[in-house]
Amino acid sequence: MIGIVQAIAKGGAGIIHLADKTVFVPGVISGETVEFTIQEEQKGIWRGKLQRILEPSPQRVEAPCRHYQECGGCNLQHMTYPEQLRCKKDILTANLKKIAGITSTESMTVLPSPPFRYRNKIEFQVQNGARGFFQKKSHQLVSISQCLLLSDTAERFLLELPPLPIGSKGVLQILDNGSDLAARLQHSEGDARWLTPRHSLFFDFPSHRYQTGPEHFIQANIFQMQPMLELLTKHLPANLGNAAADLFCGCGFFTLPLAQHFQHVLALENNPGNLVALQANLESNQITNVEVRPVDALKADLPFLDLVVLDPPRGGLSAAVISRIAQAEVKKAIYFSCDSATFARDLRLFLKQGFDLRELKIIDNFPQTDHFEIFSVLEKIQCV
Repeated sequence: MIGIVQAIAKGGAGIIHLADKTVFVPGVISGETVEFTIQEEQKGIWRGKLQRILEPSPQRVEAPCRHYQECGGCNLQHMTYPEQLRCKKDILTANLKKIAGITSTESMTVLPSPPFRYRNKIEFQVQNGARGFFQKKSHQLVSISQCLLLSDTAERFLLELPPLPIGSKGVLQILDNGSDLAARLQHSEGDARWLTPRHSLFFDFPSHRYQTGPEHFIQANIFQMQPMLELLTKHLPANLGNAAADLFCGCGFFTLPLAQHFQHVLALENNPGNLVALQANLESNQITNVEVRPVDALKADLPFLDLVVLDPPRGGLSAAVISRIAQAEVKKAIYFSCDSATFARDLRLFLKQGFDLRELKIIDNFPQTDHFEIFSVLEKIQCV
């Protein structure tokens, strides 16, 4: 079959409309004329396989990674970086229109990243001692001899790592702060084996120092960490505010700057490892005005708050927690999201609760993939 690619969908595949169906074909670029075959239909979604590019886009490039055609780690390496950013903006715009009913996104801006060597935290699959990523749309391991998302140091560590024991299965976790590495093998059975002398690393910023390990949550793009902190602090009060909360706070990446701007900060986190790192970071930065609650942020009650920071997993929030945020008389919500569909769903609920979208930005934390971070500022509409 032959068709013209209309757009790129969430997931990185191109959208091709036929007379009776819409087909999603990976490896294409908007505007290209391609030949493809239809492979399968699942739950009303048709998936195709690219056969030939008949009219290539001027934005097409040769993927620099030798594993790109098989490895499931990246899915946009065949595009120029500006085209990747344009696609991400289109993906978010489409979801906002379809799910949240928002049609005006002209003010949305994009914060780009260096397109390679940006990962400070990464996880590789391990099967029978081999390490790599799963093949696209499968659990078949692709053993890799190159990964352009890693720093040169981390890539060299990966390639020079002695063979893992035959039968090893699990996840290889690597953390890189630009000068040191920490790595461990998290076995499927539950135990872990450290592969480096260091078990945790420091990330230093002008106002704070964070200590975290490869098993803890922290932002994964080393070039975007400081810009993300600056985006947050730009919207914090110049004078000391009363109360704020950091939901899904991880090791305290956003909690620490919040503590500088509010008299009292509530930090919610239910991952035991993240809680240990959070407490250590509060103590080492001599922060005493943060109340840590080891609870699921989706189920927790909230006190009255001036501001709330949200950085949930891909599943996003829920109608219940958004309702509790409104009941807590929150004046401003700063929402970091890593999924455009769940963000659009949650945004629609915030708007129903009387919030207004004041700022929207894409933070490209994941070049060469269709993933990205969303930064948004929501303010409660004040009745006159």
